[in-house]
Amino acid sequence: MATQGYFMITVEEEFYRNYYQDVVRNLKAVPEVDFIERISGTYNLLVKVTAPMRVIFVANKILPYKWVKNFTILKVEPFKSHDYEGFTADELIRLKGLIHESPGNYGRLTVEERLRIKRLIHESRGSHGTAGISL
Repeated sequence: MATQGYFMITVEEEFYRNYYQDVVRNLKAVPEVDFIERISGTYNLLVKVTAPMRVIFVANKILPYKWVKNFTILKVEPFKSHDYEGFTADELIRLKGLIHESPGNYGRLTVEERLRIKRLIHESRGSHGTAGISL
């Protein structure tokens, strides 16, 4: 399964003004690079990559260039909607209080923990679906 990510890159001023096309050529030479966009702000470039394993391996191909001043990796975290099927927004808020990790880590719960949480939420609905969860 491929991993997607974005690199936000600040290019050294000298290279950005005089050698921008060389910078873009260097980036396009990396096979995992999907697209390159100029952006404004602290960073000059936004680069989308798709790596067969980890985006850090792609970053290691780009970091040695002299024109790299600052480099930040944003990894795309897939949203697993099936983990949240059947829950109302209210229940998801309550569920977050039951899980001490971020919602993206819901998949790390054991089957027993998932069943317990779903049972608690089901029981909390009561006959009218309005009762709250209490532990």
